[in-house]
Amino acid sequence: MSADPTRRRTSGARRRAADALSACALALLLLSGCGGADAPLVPVYRVAQLLDPPLEQTPLHCDIGDVFRPTIGCTPTVPLPIQSLPRPAGRVLTVPVQLPAEVKPPLVAFDARIRGPRQEWRRVPTLLLAYPAGGALDLNLPFPDQVNGEPVEAQIVVRPIPPSHQEHVTRTLPIGRGAVLQLALGLDPLGARLGGAPVRFDVIAETDAGPVQLLAKELVPGKGRGWEQHEIDLARFAGQKIRLRLVSDVLVRPGTPANEAFGFPLWGSAQILEPRARDGRRNVILISIDTLRGDQLGGTLDGKPLMPKLDALADQGARFTAAYTTYPSTTAGHMSMLTGLYPAKHGMIFATGYLSSEISTMSEIFARNGYSTAAVTEDAMLTAYVGFVRGFDDYREVKGKTMWETSGEIEQTFGAGLDWVARHRDERFFLFLHTYQVHTPYTPPPAFDVFRHWEKDGQRVPIDASTPPAVRDRHLYAGEVLYTDSVIAQLVQRLTDLGLRDDTIIVVTGDHGDEFGEHGAIGHAKTAYEEVLHVPLVVLSPHLVPAGRSISTPVSLIDLLPTLLDLTHLPEPAGLHGTSLVPLLHGGSFPETRVLFAEAPHWGKFGHRVAIRSAGFKWIASERPENGIELYDLTTDPEEKKRLDDPDLLALGRSLEAAYRSIPNTAQTGAAEESKPGAPKKPEIDDATVDKLKALGYMD
Repeated sequence: MSADPTRRRTSGARRRAADALSACALALLLLSGCGGADAPLVPVYRVAQLLDPPLEQTPLHCDIGDVFRPTIGCTPTVPLPIQSLPRPAGRVLTVPVQLPAEVKPPLVAFDARIRGPRQEWRRVPTLLLAYPAGGALDLNLPFPDQVNGEPVEAQIVVRPIPPSHQEHVTRTLPIGRGAVLQLALGLDPLGARLGGAPVRFDVIAETDAGPVQLLAKELVPGKGRGWEQHEIDLARFAGQKIRLRLVSDVLVRPGTPANEAFGFPLWGSAQILEPRARDGRRNVILISIDTLRGDQLGGTLDGKPLMPKLDALADQGARFTAAYTTYPSTTAGHMSMLTGLYPAKHGMIFATGYLSSEISTMSEIFARNGYSTAAVTEDAMLTAYVGFVRGFDDYREVKGKTMWETSGEIEQTFGAGLDWVARHRDERFFLFLHTYQVHTPYTPPPAFDVFRHWEKDGQRVPIDASTPPAVRDRHLYAGEVLYTDSVIAQLVQRLTDLGLRDDTIIVVTGDHGDEFGEHGAIGHAKTAYEEVLHVPLVVLSPHLVPAGRSISTPVSLIDLLPTLLDLTHLPEPAGLHGTSLVPLLHGGSFPETRVLFAEAPHWGKFGHRVAIRSAGFKWIASERPENGIELYDLTTDPEEKKRLDDPDLLALGRSLEAAYRSIPNTAQTGAAEESKPGAPKKPEIDDATVDKLKALGYMD
């Protein structure tokens, strides 16, 4: 009963005449359109939120093949406290374990890590054991040869094994015309590692006339890749009320006792969609180019334009020439972008911790208001469980080909995003794309490595081994930017070919910039100068965003969320720090005295700093009094070379700094929520993500 989700939908009120359908199918193959439907499909029910009885805890996001989905059936991950133990005499480390109350019989899986002093964690193979009497046991772990020193630290992560038969039933749901059920089936990869059994999945519609089988499918651990997507036509139930029953059964192998059979069934992104009037609400695609400096758009190097294609696209919409991040690092900058809040409020500075549930994200807001939501990121500092995954029906982390090889990764990332769009083009959607392509290491493809000369002592000379490293890197970075520019243009063209441009808002921006010694630093996450805080910002949407607008009013990444909600006619949550930029798009203005803030972390002799911008002036205030406060007039000194010494302005900067530092931080609240009994637990960062963090320079 399931249908291929990549085909053009024809169910219910969306069924068209056969000749029109054939023309559209041919056009899709030719990438020539048929998009822009007046009645897009929108999610009206997300099944995990409608179960009766409800789930014991908020639905978790589970991942298969680096794709996270809100999932029914996620196996909880329960980390136990780290223990310090004497080094064993042999090759076995015995760790006493007391299982917490939420872990139940009959079977339990144990993941473990071990390390010696000043060593990295080393994982040992997963163990599957019967639930011990009283919940207490001594866990004997193989002791790796590479663990040196004493004492030895061990951490155990417990995963209870789910029952062999499970049923999840929704409350009664009225079904409208043109409805479809989408869901993804999968098996937790843990099953393949532990020798789990196959699982049968059944989807049943319970009606007044009796049960109707909608789907029957068997999955085998280790076979197939990723989630298996299904779409089921519910047209026959239009005007009726039904209950959905999701049933999973572990298939007992011959000779295996029934109480020893186990499997790990997952129901991902189960939702019912129905056609709705567009009501002026457009699709949204938010593209974030990590580490992209604001001066790249419209800029040149060695006499060549850096982003000619995006520059031309920006002429079709609006560009903000004075857009700024809130933090010169990936996690915090993106979290401000997606929440409309300063880091002082959301508290998510690095890829650790957990965003407080008090804060709504952009994806959650779009999901609550009838949008299908997806993201394709390149993980590392955007680790799903920090909170970025919240609100997304599909959150894909592109791990990269190797630890250091990033060339072409943007094509994989954007290609995956376009594939998702092609499958969901009949829906109202929000897509977030993120790439590290211009981030160090700078390795542009040869065709884009064209910035090969620099100016030395007034002469244009070739770049060679004697060229200062910062100069070489600056020119390689430019090659990455030029390459990224071409891929962005290809993405926009593909959206045009799919017929989606008129119905889609496209935003291109960056989370922070990069510096090449302008103020004595290399990279980012060190200073608070323009080279790391200034980012590009382009907004495109035909007939909605006026073409040819170039706006010099200072704006911030915190303004993106209220702007997109304004453009899509959605309500704005209370308490946002950002302001909608829609008035600026239509020729309005902001008060010159509007104040924008940013932060910079501890670095060298500098303490934590707050950057403040207002009325053409900029302050950089350190928490350490001995460092003083820097003051610049950006209207006459945009490169921040001449510090001013005006007592009144310096005093004003200190008062603004104090106001920013007084913003209540929700990070502690989030940590407290996470520690509550029964709360979802975050798995550890996986090894591939750790490798990527090292390659990007965020970990030693």
